[in-house]
Amino acid sequence: MVFSVVDKAKSRFPELEVREWNLAEHPELGPRYGVMATPAIVVNGRLEFRSLPKEHAFLERLAVIARSDGD
Repeated sequence: MVFSVVDKAKSRFPELEVREWNLAEHPELGPRYGVMATPAIVVNGRLEFRSLPKEHAFLERLAVIARSDGD
């Protein structure tokens, strides 16, 4: 589910940085973003979700971030 939602987010919000990272392959990212457990979602360098959100909640939050970052 994470990857399908991330793919939707990338196409719907191209102005946001939405990427997937495997913390086993990039352990330095956990401390950088304050991620203590996965799944976690970082958007534009900020930890936004500490668990896997429902798709509609994720996309709604991205819409808010996109509007606020565009101001």
